Amino acid sequence: MAGDHLYAPFVESVKKVLKEKADIEICEEKFYTENKDVQSLGVACVVNFFGRIKGKFLIDMERDLAFALAKNIKGEDFDPEDEPMVLKPFQTLSKIIVNKAIEELNNLYSAKIEAAPPIVLKGKDALITVPKVEPVFVDCTTAFGKLRINVAIEEENLTRESYSKVFTDK
Repeated sequence: MAGDHLYAPFVESVKKVLKEKADIEICEEKFYTENKDVQSLGVACVVNFFGRIKGKFLIDMERDLAFALAKNIKGEDFDPEDEPMVLKPFQTLSKIIVNKAIEELNNLYSAKIEAAPPIVLKGKDALITVPKVEPVFVDCTTAFGKLRINVAIEEENLTRESYSKVFTDK
């Protein structure tokens, strides 16, 4: 598995952005690695990234938390029928989170990472498959519901030579 220093910017970015943009605080419950399909909590956003470091970021939360997040960002309540209106702020927030993490990695390691557009998925218990990659999971709770962070960095993209190059060839 790639070093913790590659995953930490994503986890820290989630904490900071949720607090700054949506006034939602999270606390980590469990940090672990496991190569398994991800069973969605309700609303998820996947962002792939590429460059000298390649992988994916997933943020997944319960539907009530997604509604609270949208309410705190937009300053208005949403009815259950307004779910599409809730997905847009979640997608935007996910993009901000990933861009902050990537900016930090690029500044630290000149990794030349870029992000693909975020993909939002909805549906409790939907399976999200992560082939060939052992991701890092962080299960969190908030006052509004559960949140899961998942970051996977492709090992084959970090051979000894390329891994060394990421951190020495600035």
